[in-house]
Amino acid sequence: MDSAIVIRHLAKEYGAVVAVEDLSLTVPKGAMFGFLGPNGSGKSTTIGCLTGLLDPSGGEMEILGERFTAESVGLKRRMGVMPESLGLFEPLYAHEFLAFVGRMFGLDETTTRARVTELLAALELTDSSKTLAEYSTGMRKRVAFAAAVIHAPEVLFLDEPFESIDPAGVALMKQWLRRFTEQGRTVFITSHVLETVERLCGAVAIITSPGKLVWQGDITVLAADGAIEYDGQQFRALEPLFLRLTGEHYADLKWL
Repeated sequence: MDSAIVIRHLAKEYGAVVAVEDLSLTVPKGAMFGFLGPNGSGKSTTIGCLTGLLDPSGGEMEILGERFTAESVGLKRRMGVMPESLGLFEPLYAHEFLAFVGRMFGLDETTTRARVTELLAALELTDSSKTLAEYSTGMRKRVAFAAAVIHAPEVLFLDEPFESIDPAGVALMKQWLRRFTEQGRTVFITSHVLETVERLCGAVAIITSPGKLVWQGDITVLAADGAIEYDGQQFRALEPLFLRLTGEHYADLKWL
């Protein structure tokens, strides 16, 4: 199967702080791919490098079969990005911001206007009396998601897309994402909601700080009530496997 994303020995340092160290992985085209790790493990930094928001300190990246750098403008037009910071121009209204994004990605005025109208209606963002700064966190997340998909990208990067969004909005977004991959497009998603990742994604990679890959594999067996075998143990859900791989544990507070 052709690869949508290839990472070879990716590294990112901030002075003496190593955020990602020697990360290599491959994501096939048409995959709903979960990229998981504890807080501070380097997930957002990796997405920043893959989308040109950050310059890596070392390594190579390929997107859709082409070498990717921060100057790869043509590839960026084929990508959609929903960063953790959202990247909204908050003085604008939702329709203004989405129209700006659509035109930036090369959509003509007629197509842009039609898609903005459809997205705002589908995501229940038709109230034009408020600027983005006046929106709730969940509404701003919906706008950021709309901005990431308005140009129908071939590869979609989503950093914690479901956080703060109500169940109806999450259900709609998941429906769109499934259709997205059915068309052969690729979704690269980070989330701390492991149950959602387990139901939505076909494969995952799990990293620990500083951006080190500890496991990558197919998790579709879990949806079929099967189990993943690792280190002599059977795991029937993603959460216990994640905790085992990352060494996460929590102290018992006896006063609770």
